[in-house]
Amino acid sequence: MKPEWKSFLIEQGAEFDGSSLLHFGNPERERRIPPQGAILCDLSHQGLISATGVDAAAFLQGQLSNDINQVNAERAQLSSYSSPKGRAYTSFQIMQRQGVYYLALSSDLLETVLKRLRMFVMRSKVALEDARESLVHFGYADPSGEQRLQDALGHYPKQVLDVMQIGNLTIIRQAASVPRFEIYGELDEARQLWNRLNVHAAAVGSAAWDYFDIEAGIPKITAASMEAWVPQMLNLHLIDGISFKKGCFPGQEIVARLKYLGKNKRQLYRIAIDTVHQPAVGAKIQDAQGEEAGEILNAVLSPSGDHIEALAVLKIASAEQTLNLAGAKLHLLPLPYSLENE
Repeated sequence: MKPEWKSFLIEQGAEFDGSSLLHFGNPERERRIPPQGAILCDLSHQGLISATGVDAAAFLQGQLSNDINQVNAERAQLSSYSSPKGRAYTSFQIMQRQGVYYLALSSDLLETVLKRLRMFVMRSKVALEDARESLVHFGYADPSGEQRLQDALGHYPKQVLDVMQIGNLTIIRQAASVPRFEIYGELDEARQLWNRLNVHAAAVGSAAWDYFDIEAGIPKITAASMEAWVPQMLNLHLIDGISFKKGCFPGQEIVARLKYLGKNKRQLYRIAIDTVHQPAVGAKIQDAQGEEAGEILNAVLSPSGDHIEALAVLKIASAEQTLNLAGAKLHLLPLPYSLENE
């Protein structure tokens, strides 16, 4: 995080534990705001890798699960990076800004993923760098967000993963039940836009943003879930995170086999858990007989504060059964896209 941006956030009421932004003074109130209320959320805690050079696109095309040629100044994409055995190291959101590719991922995976990608650069003319300090990064979600951005900037991205470049700002539309956007930019312009939007929005900690990702069924791989799942088990093929036409990439044979032989026995579900205790990544879900039925991927306390909402990888054969996590009952919640067995 840029020191000047951290100072700005502190002026806005942010409370930090070292470099981690906790909340803006009232975490209970902040949790209750979405989805009906408008929020601003600093996203500096996310990791960011930049890829530059004449071979950047070709290099990424050979490493990642999606077709990098579909990324441009007006369109971002979801993607992933897998081991040769087809297990996902990480998931990405990829954008192009001023000729540079930026790959957003969990910060606790950045060094590991960056080191591994660099192993395969060889003679390619591509530079891969930790870009967390290069740009300000925050999120904005608001039922009236389209009109607010229209008033502030003159227009807004209309479809999910559409990108708008204006001045030194890059704005990406995100999936959600309300208009939601990620903003990258230089310090001065980012600060000006935050102040403009803050008139009608509340600054919140990252839990509110995590809630929207879970609601949208967007998986977030962290260090605790690295190499745990094949991309299809995370529904990445259902949210346009995999191209089956682009050619080779690490793990492609496994990914293709699951698609064409239909042997995928697990997938990602959105669930509610009758507890207020947030489970760890990888926490085991059981059926009524005590048999393992799945694992938690991402979880957050609901806005109402009376249950946990989560994304979990479940056995398809077990998903409709009575399931529990440490005795707390599970309930399936709807996703904004169709699952393969529906």
